[in-house]
Amino acid sequence: MKPLTPKEQKVVDEFEKARPGLGAIAESNIRNNDKTGWAEIIADTPESELVAGEGFASNTFMYKRIGG
Repeated sequence: MKPLTPKEQKVVDEFEKARPGLGAIAESNIRNNDKTGWAEIIADTPESELVAGEGFASNTFMYKRIGG
């Protein structure tokens, strides 16, 4: 198994810092580049942008409330 590039390792470390356990998932996605494209995306991304951030996603679905 080839070693990760410094940028790839940074991505793994950032995911692990964001939530323990995510680093292993990120590494798996990098190593399965033929299916995920992660290694190519990382290679094309400036290193300064390879940082984990916090945010939230809003649910855009609207539904009727059931009951009174």
